[in-house]
Amino acid sequence: MKQVILIYPQPVVLKNYFAEKISYSTPPLGLGYLASAIRNKGFSVSIIDVGPERLSIKDILNEIETQQAKVIGISSFISNYGNGIKIAKQIKEQFPDIKIIMGGPHASFIPEEVLNSGYIDVVSMFEGEETVPLLVDAFINKKPIDDILGISYTKDGKFTSTPPRPLIEDINTIDSPAWDLFKMDRYNFPGSILTGRGCPYKCIFCAASVISGARYRMRSAKNVVDEIEFLNKKYNITYFVFIDDTFTAEEKHCVEICREIRNRNLKIKWAAETRANTVNDFVVSEMVKAGCIHAGKNITVQTIDKAVKTLLAHGVLVTCSFIIGNPEDTKETIDKTIKLALKHKKSSINDSASSTFSLLTPLPGTPVYMNKEKLGIQLTTGNWDNFTFYDPIIETKYLNKRELQNHYARAWMSYNSGVTVE
Repeated sequence: MKQVILIYPQPVVLKNYFAEKISYSTPPLGLGYLASAIRNKGFSVSIIDVGPERLSIKDILNEIETQQAKVIGISSFISNYGNGIKIAKQIKEQFPDIKIIMGGPHASFIPEEVLNSGYIDVVSMFEGEETVPLLVDAFINKKPIDDILGISYTKDGKFTSTPPRPLIEDINTIDSPAWDLFKMDRYNFPGSILTGRGCPYKCIFCAASVISGARYRMRSAKNVVDEIEFLNKKYNITYFVFIDDTFTAEEKHCVEICREIRNRNLKIKWAAETRANTVNDFVVSEMVKAGCIHAGKNITVQTIDKAVKTLLAHGVLVTCSFIIGNPEDTKETIDKTIKLALKHKKSSINDSASSTFSLLTPLPGTPVYMNKEKLGIQLTTGNWDNFTFYDPIIETKYLNKRELQNHYARAWMSYNSGVTVE
């Protein structure tokens, strides 16, 4: 019997096996952290990750009935929000007395829309480790929720929000995810590690700086490597993925983790996301000594070349991520992007430098979404299920929807063929 069940819905649109493989590659750490926090307050909890577990809505409802759950938590990202609402609808129709909490970045930015669905009792805004256990306690023990910070709910038929909850300053105080609640064999890369929260950079397409207050709150090297060592010994995991928005955002933090891995003589390999302007020979050398074999995420043309060369010189695989359809993009600028990707592909050995392309997709909370009119961007749909990153949902000052789709296809065709397709 579980008092609380946390659900990670399956993404709405998966066009191919590759997309599914990426979507299911790592455990949903956010729910793992929440589960630990809920257990620490004395409540029993389980996690359902719908996609990797290949569960139907009937399976989910049966599990809820079997466990006699009292509270359901549903995680929401742009990719799975639609399915999250569908799951909530089915739960409410079959179990009207069960309380449903929705959290995650997408719900946090559109709480009124979430509540207007009629299937969600409360939205937990942004960080939930302190908020969600209080909600669980209130729902199970019939307490009021009015004084709980960081939530939105409907009161007397009106949308209501409490004051924001301050960010957790010392994230070393947060317990590690409840790894025992994940079906680890279902993931391609179960060893996913978060070494810090937030990002000091302000990319217009990303909400990380908005969510975190443009700060990078870091775990200590000991705290991080303790978790790595636990996973290595408990589950025999030898390949890890650091899922920070920018692992190298603070050089000292990055280097301390690398040296702690080496000091413990852990025989592991790992990958991380970085930015070209944070890459230098010293940092990459430390990363490689600690087992880094793959790095991605780059920025302006002026710094990409240098970063790629530095990483490749140390034997690190590089993936550059390019966005098609930026506010000032034209055919000419997109051609330059394609040529840069081809340049790195041709100059690398055995495809050690690769590139990916996605379409600019303004997500709620991002600067590009909040300033879309000023940037000359027009949304062509209000259906969140269409926000896939590979279907155009905008028109810009210079490119319409069809042109964006054609340029996106042209970028991939050019990259795969090795020559610029006109």
